[in-house]
Amino acid sequence: MAILRNNLDKYEWAQKQRDAEIARAEQWVAYDDEKLRNMVVPPDVPRAYDIHNFGCPVHGVEANAKGLYTWKIDPDRPYKIVCPAGGEEYPANDFAAYLASGMQDKSLLFNPEHPDPADPLHKQYVDDGWGWNKEGDPTNYWFVAYYAHWSMRQFTLPAIESLGMAALLSDDLEQARVYAHKCAVLLWQFAEYYPDYYYEKQSREGKEHNPNYLGRYTNMIWECGTPGRCAAAFDAIRPFLAEDRELEALTGKSVAEIDATIRERLLLTGARDIMDGSGRTRGNYGMHQNALITIAAVLKNDDVQPTVEEMIQYVVNNPRPATSSDIGIEDALVNLLHRDGMPQESIGYNYGWVSNLATIASSLADVDINFFTNPRFQKLLTWPLDVRIAGRFVPPLGDTGNMFAAAGSLNASQANMAVRHWPDPRMVQIARANPGAGQNLFVEPTEELLQRLPEAEPVEFGAAPFHFPAYGLAYLQHNGGTTPTASMLFYGDYRHHAHADQLNMLLFSHGNAMLTDIGYPEQTDSRNYRRYGFFGNTISHNTVVVDAARQTRGPGKLHGYQPEGFAQFVDASCDGAYSGTVDMYRRANMLVEISPDQRYVFDVFYVRGGKQHDYVALGPPSETTCEPSLGPVQEQGTLAGPDVPYAHFYDHEEYAAAPLGSISYGGYRGSGFQYLFNVRRAPLNGQAVFEWRLKEPAEGHTKYPWEGIGLRAHLLGTGEEVIAADSKPQSYDYLPDTIQYMLRRHGDIDHEVEGGLNSAFVTVYEPYEETPFIAQVRPVSINPDDGQATAARIELTDGMLHYVFHSLAPEQSYVLDEVVRVTGHCACLVLDAGGQPQKVMLYGGTELGIGSWALQGKGWQKTQVVSVDYESGVVQLAAPLLTGPEQEGLTVLVEADGFTDSLCITEVLDETRFALGDQDTRVAGGPVNEILPEQSRLVTSVATPHAKTGMTVLNGLLQPQGRWAEGDRVTVDRGDLGSLSADSFPSGADGSHPRFWVVMVGPGDDVWVPSLTVVERVQ
Repeated sequence: MAILRNNLDKYEWAQKQRDAEIARAEQWVAYDDEKLRNMVVPPDVPRAYDIHNFGCPVHGVEANAKGLYTWKIDPDRPYKIVCPAGGEEYPANDFAAYLASGMQDKSLLFNPEHPDPADPLHKQYVDDGWGWNKEGDPTNYWFVAYYAHWSMRQFTLPAIESLGMAALLSDDLEQARVYAHKCAVLLWQFAEYYPDYYYEKQSREGKEHNPNYLGRYTNMIWECGTPGRCAAAFDAIRPFLAEDRELEALTGKSVAEIDATIRERLLLTGARDIMDGSGRTRGNYGMHQNALITIAAVLKNDDVQPTVEEMIQYVVNNPRPATSSDIGIEDALVNLLHRDGMPQESIGYNYGWVSNLATIASSLADVDINFFTNPRFQKLLTWPLDVRIAGRFVPPLGDTGNMFAAAGSLNASQANMAVRHWPDPRMVQIARANPGAGQNLFVEPTEELLQRLPEAEPVEFGAAPFHFPAYGLAYLQHNGGTTPTASMLFYGDYRHHAHADQLNMLLFSHGNAMLTDIGYPEQTDSRNYRRYGFFGNTISHNTVVVDAARQTRGPGKLHGYQPEGFAQFVDASCDGAYSGTVDMYRRANMLVEISPDQRYVFDVFYVRGGKQHDYVALGPPSETTCEPSLGPVQEQGTLAGPDVPYAHFYDHEEYAAAPLGSISYGGYRGSGFQYLFNVRRAPLNGQAVFEWRLKEPAEGHTKYPWEGIGLRAHLLGTGEEVIAADSKPQSYDYLPDTIQYMLRRHGDIDHEVEGGLNSAFVTVYEPYEETPFIAQVRPVSINPDDGQATAARIELTDGMLHYVFHSLAPEQSYVLDEVVRVTGHCACLVLDAGGQPQKVMLYGGTELGIGSWALQGKGWQKTQVVSVDYESGVVQLAAPLLTGPEQEGLTVLVEADGFTDSLCITEVLDETRFALGDQDTRVAGGPVNEILPEQSRLVTSVATPHAKTGMTVLNGLLQPQGRWAEGDRVTVDRGDLGSLSADSFPSGADGSHPRFWVVMVGPGDDVWVPSLTVVERVQ
């Protein structure tokens, strides 16, 4: 309280916060106690966060134009909702009166505009709590349930919070008692109801979608916010309860009984719902842990279970996790985060991990448990800084953002929490930029802390290439001139909130997402046909659709990453994206800088197997053209065929037969071609140029720079078809009405190719402003023509000539256009108008030459790991392949039977040793609960989703104990180490419980070291 008083005395922001809290509370003080009690929705009133998949019964999805959940509700008109499109009110009947009858008086269930029971409209828009049914619709419109859900979230819980805060902050003791009383009325009534809420039995979700979706008043995920918010308010008003005789009279209970009711029925019920493994309250990782820490801080009990100590132990080191979401933070940091700090969900959802865990860590620091000093936790805090690209964007992968890729970053309030315990220069920079973010009346102001920290050189976020090797996300980037240009290649395999988008490529330049992604679907309901048919399907992403089907999913593999110099490069594959159909699914990108404002991307996509390959690219909002010209617009149907209308599931018999939105579409694995229309086609036999010319955003749409800006795709290929098509983005009024796709089709789904279809899609992307700088891109003759290499000849408008090259067989020598000699993984050769070399890049190669000029390299060199000092982060190789500082920054590949991974050479120590810097090699770890020698197994309580066959298993002393093997977890292949025993996994040096670790590099692993030669100016 001393900090609170100091803040109120010194800071205007603190006074404004106090005044705002009290003003919010005043709204609810005006309500009498009975009206407040009625704001707490009884358990027998169903709840629904959405009304219907199709929005409004009159206006349809137009009601969602400004986003979901925008129907208007008013606490003074209980159980009435207003359509945001038309302004009409639902339901027609007075449900509040029906509820007052104990939901027994059926005579109240009629439309007052049609009082005659014989009138066909007598029951129109009438809702008894379980929704109103439109004739012929298999699902209901849940008007009452929508109010019930959102009134609790928008009115009841905020009222509890604001009244509690006002009681704490008011200088007027009598008024503080009023606030506390009103808050106590709400808390008591909520506590009386709380154990009787069963979401699976009392909700739209339970009745229409998933009868096993647990929760209390709301679903298990959103419920996480409830007990913690109530606990904080209870803590604020408890000192006032003892004198509240009015509350005793209202409830018929003593103050002690009221206190016990709130503690037991609300807060401890909430804690048990989190801890008992039932999943009744369980959110994305960190959500329920956050709530539990707040409950523990408020209750401080050691006489009733769960005790405070048990709650803290659950959060920090849960001994009995029921699912991976219940793992304690210590083990979650290693098992649920990737080793590069990224959580295992889409980028948008990964932000939630940062928010929740930073808040939890800040609370735990008060009891001397400091996660801010944990290196993996620090990576969790900093990945939002590294995921920015081209300065101002975040890739809208999976359930993240939208096509404009608006930048997110580490929230300033999270940085302000972090700097109190970890004054990292980047954290400090963010905090200095917005020291008022997340200001807490009860915490020392950030600006006072920052005054004690030294100034540091500012860092520009999103300005350099970056690689998340475990998440599978690689950036190439040039940042000079007036505009940065960057490309992104996703080759990862996260499973939560993911789309079917492996080997997705994005491109950012001239202040725009030039090749972009579709982002978060407008709804995540299983009956939302556009979610499964289009938004989450492969067809909406910049990758290749094989055999008119959705990708499956499989691990990705990096083949090379080179972020240095004028020509940067990445190469990765995801053969499991079409497991059983393709033998190769691989993509390579090279970002080449011509001048500080002119760059292009050489893109090669190899697909081997199947019958039809559709290369997909989504550009910015544009007018599109093609040379040679496209044919006329297909006026009927969609890409699926002239007889297939928009959204019709032509390739799934069950879905096609059912009315749209009437069933779950989670099993759809079809093409999604039915979502592309305005189809235009042209043959590709040699070369073509497809162009997106940005158009001015319409009134009310998201603004972006557009004048004179365009993207040209130079296509090389034969026997293909170029296709232009439009589609519809999410139904929000700030997005364009249509979006523009370019496709390249090779093969025919109705014609089998002996041995499977082979494709190598070669594309050069040229983002430009005002004037293009590439005169033409031409095919290159490659000798031998073995199908293992691709190349392009890029002629610039200034007379310069670029040869770009990629090979699947780096050891094979090739001759390009009968003049350029190249042996290597990839290369870029820049010639002046006279044919003389000016710039060169050779990666993983032994030769690049033209005429009498030649450049040599060592190519890819293979050796083995002799040892790893895991404590100091030093890898020792068998062969002396390390030559000096010029190799620092190189990415080497690590392989063993079962996996491939990569490491960056941070520092060359000598010819056989390099340092890892802050790279973490751990992919799993946890307690050893039991040793089963006869099965060569150890038993653990933690989930290990990132451990792979062949990875090295360590004991708690960081000593190798074998390799992760197939079989029941955790089977260890001991090799020549003898039988597994308790001695294999001893207690820690400090006497702690035995632990194991799984690492992605260990003795005996193969290591591939690439050579790299970059010459910016040939002498």
